[in-house]
Amino acid sequence: MTLYTPLNGLPYPQPTDTANLPLHLQSLAEGIDGRTILRYPTAADRDTTITTPAAGMVAWLTAPGVLSYYTGTAWIALGAWNSYTPTWTAATTNPAIGDGTLTGKYAVVGKVCHFTTFMVFGSTTTFGNGVYSFGLPVTGGTPGGLAQFTGMAISPGGRAVIICQPSTTASPTSYTLWGPTVSTASSAILQIGSDGLFGKAFVSGNFIRINGTYEVA
Repeated sequence: MTLYTPLNGLPYPQPTDTANLPLHLQSLAEGIDGRTILRYPTAADRDTTITTPAAGMVAWLTAPGVLSYYTGTAWIALGAWNSYTPTWTAATTNPAIGDGTLTGKYAVVGKVCHFTTFMVFGSTTTFGNGVYSFGLPVTGGTPGGLAQFTGMAISPGGRAVIICQPSTTASPTSYTLWGPTVSTASSAILQIGSDGLFGKAFVSGNFIRINGTYEVA
């Protein structure tokens, strides 16, 4: 009966097994194959070859010359900036970017994710109703406290520095925005949404930019 090594689960035969050296070597080679640093010319070659990747797989891509690893749901380039489109939702009625711009980039180094999000409202953007949330590029971990991200936003009421917080303290996938939503100084710092900044709703040409760093799951 075949047994397996305790650390990597690699198969090895027992003295009582039927002698079949090619088969035993094939089983061992296949067991090692997915645990080495794989090498491919491009991401397309990697994805064509590895049709069912396993979490933790690592692959080197000759172009653009980066290491990538599989999180269990997606391949991520280690230490390189990856593009993504953040989700944008509101508490009551979801908005839609229309002809505006909503882009993001992120880089994962070890258990740390650095990200940036940039949104410019367009002429056909619909602003929804309620407090806004943006999606994180990678599910967050459980830090000692709530991480905070910083950014800049502008509305017809003016320009403001804003702060952002993950929606939960455990495995967050999104974050909310906080800033001067109304003109009265005594109650200015609230969650940002369709009401805009300083009592003025967002319009075409206004923007929101956010940068942050957090622990990944």
